[in-house]
Amino acid sequence: MTEGLGDEGHEGDAVELKDEELRLVAIRRRATQLAVALVTEPFSADTYAQLRSYVERDAEDAQVLVREVLALPPARLRERIAELTRAKSVQGEVTA
Repeated sequence: MTEGLGDEGHEGDAVELKDEELRLVAIRRRATQLAVALVTEPFSADTYAQLRSYVERDAEDAQVLVREVLALPPARLRERIAELTRAKSVQGEVTA
């Protein structure tokens, strides 16, 4: 992972998401899609493939990334959340 979640953000109107933030958002999106599939089509081959992919590709990374977020000092975490919520736009591409 290239930058830590605690590194300083970019100044200006747009806030750029860090690599770790983008990865965590993408994992969260896939986990949500998997959860929907488990409810709507729990026995389909596609749902099974999504589940295996999540466990093999994402689950461990998600745990590491969440631990990094939770390890941030509360003041820094609040500051980063404030940066993201007050920004007029957010730069960065989330890939599913």
